[in-house]
Amino acid sequence: MSAAYSQGLKLSSQGRHVEAIAQFEAALAVQPDDPKVLFALGNTASQLGLAGPAEQFFRRVLALEPGRVEATVNLANLLRAAGQQDAAIALLEPALAREPDSPELHLTLGSCWREKNNLPKASAHYQAALSARPNYAPALANLADIRIDTGDRASARTLYDSAIKADPTNPQAKMNRAILHLLNGDLKDAWRDYAARIDVPGKVPASEQRFAPWTGGPLQRARLLVRSEQGIGDQLMFAGLIAELAAHAKAQGGSVVLECEPRLAALFARSFPDASVRPAAIKTIGGKPAANYGWLKAAGGATAAVLLGSLPKYLRPTLQCFPKPHQFLIPDPQERARWRSVFDGGKKIIGISWRSGKFGDGERALQFATLQDWASFLRQTDATFVCAQYGAMDEEITALERMSGRKIIVPENLDQKNELDRTCAMLSVLDVLVSAPTAVSWLAAGAGVRTLKLHFNYSWTAMGQNYEPFAPACECVFPAAQGDWADVFKQVTAKLS
Repeated sequence: MSAAYSQGLKLSSQGRHVEAIAQFEAALAVQPDDPKVLFALGNTASQLGLAGPAEQFFRRVLALEPGRVEATVNLANLLRAAGQQDAAIALLEPALAREPDSPELHLTLGSCWREKNNLPKASAHYQAALSARPNYAPALANLADIRIDTGDRASARTLYDSAIKADPTNPQAKMNRAILHLLNGDLKDAWRDYAARIDVPGKVPASEQRFAPWTGGPLQRARLLVRSEQGIGDQLMFAGLIAELAAHAKAQGGSVVLECEPRLAALFARSFPDASVRPAAIKTIGGKPAANYGWLKAAGGATAAVLLGSLPKYLRPTLQCFPKPHQFLIPDPQERARWRSVFDGGKKIIGISWRSGKFGDGERALQFATLQDWASFLRQTDATFVCAQYGAMDEEITALERMSGRKIIVPENLDQKNELDRTCAMLSVLDVLVSAPTAVSWLAAGAGVRTLKLHFNYSWTAMGQNYEPFAPACECVFPAAQGDWADVFKQVTAKLS
């Protein structure tokens, strides 16, 4: 084992991936076809989010060692992440023929089939993984996920418990068990397990600055920093607690500093005047997000901190604690008036948003209705339709208009992905938003707009209700059977009439 390779492994284990790559490349210069170095380079590139180079390194490993299971699994997972489930299956099945008792191959194949919505095949592979390695925690947890998909929540709970017992350090299993608790409306257990997200790589930005944790106690003379975490949709969902928290702090002589995604700062500052709103300064270091709080001292500092997603544990311990109705976002009044004049046409104004901003032909794509399904709905509905889809492509709009025979208004000079304050004002003049389960639905419902959210199956954020407790202007439309979009749109049509 070369000194450069050993040093590269050490640096990589410390999260110093860029420095590790330099060491691995030095080792590779001495022995260009060393599979262990190529494998390490693949793993390190993957940690940095460099999917293309990582794929090439793993392919070079497999060209040298076709039977290497770890390289096969890692390459398959890269293909899955890119939405190439069929390519991953084509890679895994010959490997499984050579290694029929490999739990790792069965596990990865099971996930491919689940992402293609073939739950029987997925279950069979997870069971085979467990036959090969009893108490294999990832297979137990993945099988539990499928039990939720099929409605067998009791079995899912047993499997999650077994997975966590087998591997108490697995945060993802606890996160998934939290989803099960939320589906059942068991909020106390849910918020306990939801805390495990802190240990899921990439979920919560790391920070070199240490803060005294706030655990729901009094806020007398305290200056509480609410730390930003996760994506736009998560921040919008949890933002409904900020006004209440800031009012509590103000009444006790304390104050709140809210760190948020920069695109939300203007909207949050207007919506939460009792909080000091600051845009987050997040950088990616070693492939993981890290928060810089160099701005905090000038903003008055903080005596304690809490993650945004931890607030429900203290402010929403039961379903009865969620206010209804609850509008918590305040759109810009001038922008709102301008958009109202743009859309004024006498008919009901319906916004439509049909997918997330990410493309793929795997599990993510399955979660959204097709353009054909949307076109059928538009064709049957007499309304003024407004595109509320961020990143909508011209060919999508053209196809929808051609298939439906309806004109779709695309708001001009509005970047719906980045200009979220202006987008909220635009959404606020809609009569209804019909949307896929994305951040758009939270942005509209938070502003009090009636929102119909279309689901492929269940929604953990609904907590067993037919609406979103965090933003009750949002009604959840669930299918009679998983993925039955015809039934979903039938329900939407009935609700609109």
